Amino acid sequence: MLNSVGTDVTRSYSFKYSPKVRTDNDSLICKIDTGFQTSKIDSEFQVDKTSDEYKSIMKLYDDICKDYMNTLSEHNKSLHNKLLTDPSKDLYEKVRSSAYESQSRIYKKSAVEAVDADDEVSEEKLQGIGLTSFGISDAESRVVLASYVKDSGEDDPVVQIAYGQGDDRKVYHIHVNDVDISNASDMEMFALLSYEGYKGRTAPGAINNYSAYKTLKAGGGYEMGSADENCFVDEKINVKHLMQNIYDSLKDHKTAEEEKSFEECDYLRWLITNRKKL
Repeated sequence: MLNSVGTDVTRSYSFKYSPKVRTDNDSLICKIDTGFQTSKIDSEFQVDKTSDEYKSIMKLYDDICKDYMNTLSEHNKSLHNKLLTDPSKDLYEKVRSSAYESQSRIYKKSAVEAVDADDEVSEEKLQGIGLTSFGISDAESRVVLASYVKDSGEDDPVVQIAYGQGDDRKVYHIHVNDVDISNASDMEMFALLSYEGYKGRTAPGAINNYSAYKTLKAGGGYEMGSADENCFVDEKINVKHLMQNIYDSLKDHKTAEEEKSFEECDYLRWLITNRKKL
């Protein structure tokens, strides 16, 4: 994992000029990002290598490299020396990749997208894949539906999460591949695990993946279900770490119930770790 020193340098440049650049024999293709992720406008343009525009862009990247390396030399000497001595690729490419990784780690794309009522996906374009609930009082709960958005594809599968009626209705689109299992809410895990079940991957013996996850989570010291809307939507935990701890605690299972929980935990732990490869 790269040290975050130098991200102030990349932040000042790379949101305006994304470092995804490649060259061919006749031209430079440069992707420009203007603004932050919520208002990003991507465009591509082609520049002749002999033009002033090309020279200006290359000077910009030279400046980025110099600033980044100067910062590293002062605050992260080991990474600075590694970049200088690593023979695997040229210094410019190494610095560019290092700076971009630092920036991407801090400004990672959000998996959750709130959807206005006017922009909801029509029912014929949805496939129901999950049902759960969260508490709204001691005696009441809110039913939550998970639906696969049929127009989304394997590269970016989207699950719609919806609950409530009228003015109280809430709709979210969860970009499953972008869910960070080291920092995920119950809503994100409900979407992710419902999608995996929809694709035919379900923990052995479980009613469904999310039901198994909630039971295991409760065994790890959390509530069986989300206590309220904020708990369901906003509160996040390190799911990967939690599942590993539960797995370790159940390895020496003695009862049939513990064995069942261990098998479910083992499967879900494998599933959330390897889901993008399946």
